[in-house]
Amino acid sequence: MSTQLKPATDTKLDTDTRDQMDAEQEPDSQPARKRPRIDLGVGERKRGKSMFGIVLGTLNKAKIEDKERNASEAAKKRQMIDQRLQAKLRKETDSVRRSEEAKKDRNLANRKEEELQLKDSIYKLRRTHLPLYSHFLCTSDDTQSIDSMEDQPSSITLLALPTRSHPPPLFYLPAILTAAQEAFLEKRKFKVKEAAESEWSTFRGERTAGIDEIKELRLRVADEDARKKKEKKDEIEADEKNQINKDEEMTSEESKTSESKAEGHDSKTEAKSEERESKTEEMEVDVGTKEESGMRADDEDAVEY
Repeated sequence: MSTQLKPATDTKLDTDTRDQMDAEQEPDSQPARKRPRIDLGVGERKRGKSMFGIVLGTLNKAKIEDKERNASEAAKKRQMIDQRLQAKLRKETDSVRRSEEAKKDRNLANRKEEELQLKDSIYKLRRTHLPLYSHFLCTSDDTQSIDSMEDQPSSITLLALPTRSHPPPLFYLPAILTAAQEAFLEKRKFKVKEAAESEWSTFRGERTAGIDEIKELRLRVADEDARKKKEKKDEIEADEKNQINKDEEMTSEESKTSESKAEGHDSKTEAKSEERESKTEEMEVDVGTKEESGMRADDEDAVEY
């Protein structure tokens, strides 16, 4: 069975290879197709040039009309209105920004003033009350080590109240003091008073700087309020001037209309008078011609008689 099928498969392979070779040879045998060119005659080219000229003429005409429109009085008025609106918008944005800054300065000045008042009350209380505690002994004090106060910084130990503990510290004053306790109290009174005064002098410098800063902020807020009042006053004056100008324009227009009406009335009366004079003249001429014709008729009758 295998020997009988083998020649069939060989013939099938031969046909496939032959078809593939024919397919590969076909494009080489056919010549490459050229893209057809459009042969434009003289009339077509002239027509294209004329169309292009028409388009350019239309564009140039639109450009010229745009320039004329921009150069017209209405365009100038429109530009002036746009400039006024832009200036008004810039002025409003600047005013809003200034008002926001003034609001921030006002809030900052109020907050700094409150903080300064709170610190002032705290440091005044410390300056008056802490030296009073130095007249008493505390259960956490070490009266034997007097020299230890020289090494410790005054801002931390001398002005600091004893820390809470269990049992809590108590202030007391014995009826009879020992020599060590008396020396300890004298030393601590002097140190606490000196530390309290130095702390108060440091805070006084901070308070002066804070007051100057608050004054500067208040001054900026006052300037902004004055500027707002001035702008409002200027706007009211400008509105009044505009209203006066409008009234004057209205009165001038009314006077012009009344003058034009009077001129028209005068011209009408003059025309009527001229018409009357012309009519009277025509009537006089008619009467004169009638009299002449009557006299001629009488003369003719007299001659005939």
